Amino acid sequence: MRTEIAREIHDELGQALTGLKMDIAWMKDRLPRDHKFRDQCASIIHRIDGTLSSVRRIATDLRPSVLDELGIAAALEWQGQVFEARTGIEVVMKLSIEGGVIPDDLGSSAFRILQESLTNVARHAQANRVDIRLCQSAERLTLWVSDNGVGIPPERLEGTASLGLVGMRERALACGGEFSIAGMPGMGTTVMLTVPLGASGAR
Repeated sequence: MRTEIAREIHDELGQALTGLKMDIAWMKDRLPRDHKFRDQCASIIHRIDGTLSSVRRIATDLRPSVLDELGIAAALEWQGQVFEARTGIEVVMKLSIEGGVIPDDLGSSAFRILQESLTNVARHAQANRVDIRLCQSAERLTLWVSDNGVGIPPERLEGTASLGLVGMRERALACGGEFSIAGMPGMGTTVMLTVPLGASGAR
């Protein structure tokens, strides 16, 4: 469902806004250079460009294109490589895929939870290594993200929006899974997503 919505937003809204921008530009070009409406046309074009950027961002948030191009395992591996190259923090990955194709919503949620976890590592952990494990069987999908940093203080585990914990929990719940985060000062932090698969699992 997210894939279809993302495509509709990107294609339908994107095309409509692009057409509107072309119409305004056509009108602007035919106005005298000193006409008072030329500046207004330019302002409208600028705002349309901003709206187009928002449309692209929303479509990408709904369904990252890298998932469609690479699949969940390769997409997570790619994200780990990008993170390592950008931060210099060593990333060790272990991916075990034994099940079939996972639902779109679950793939998007797992990818976003990994991204948010890595963002927290870069901002707060003071780590030099991150271990990422993905295990997918016919029964469940489990994602672990562990770092060797300073650890997360217990008081920051209670619904702290600043670390994106609320968003990660909501993503896990939305796909029928469970989310946990644990850490101790000086001993690193571990984030885990577990989602049952099959007829009664992820939705």
